Amino acid sequence: MNKINQEISKIKKELYLEESIKYFDTIGFKDSKINEISKALDTSVGTIYNIFNSKEELYLEYLIYKLRKFLHNIEKEKTEDPYANLCVYLKYKYEFFIYINENESKPITNDPYFFHKLDIAKHPIVDHIYDYLEEQFKLMIDEPYISYRHLAILFKKFSDGFIESYILEAYETQNIVDHTLTMFLNGLLRKNN
Repeated sequence: MNKINQEISKIKKELYLEESIKYFDTIGFKDSKINEISKALDTSVGTIYNIFNSKEELYLEYLIYKLRKFLHNIEKEKTEDPYANLCVYLKYKYEFFIYINENESKPITNDPYFFHKLDIAKHPIVDHIYDYLEEQFKLMIDEPYISYRHLAILFKKFSDGFIESYILEAYETQNIVDHTLTMFLNGLLRKNN
């Protein structure tokens, strides 16, 4: 394939992805159908399969787009305070998936399998998110024997659990950021000394 055709394919892929974002934001992965995506994009199913090998590949590109936007937002608001940075991380993460208050727009997914799909994405953007979290924990906790990467992974999975739980059964989310950080940093059960 010559360079011009490669550029045309890249532009087509970006345009189709841009339009499919609106569809996935409304429908999610579980309830989406490739023929409905083709109608929403005003194209044929074959054209979509020429650009993306499967609905899963298209959705994976959607997830990567969302993660880039998410990372941009948390980096933009980054401060010298690691606790505040973790609050910003949770705020942006939760507002994508959970109604934080009634005035906000609908979350992007009603799909409890969302994070399982996300976890199969071996994309550098996921490493960047772990790097961000790892950096915050290094600033917060001075412990020579701790694996900050491990702590970052646990924290991401812990907050993923809040979202999956909400998707399965909605609950009060007014103080969810503080509640998540308190539970993670202090533990659910504390012994009194």
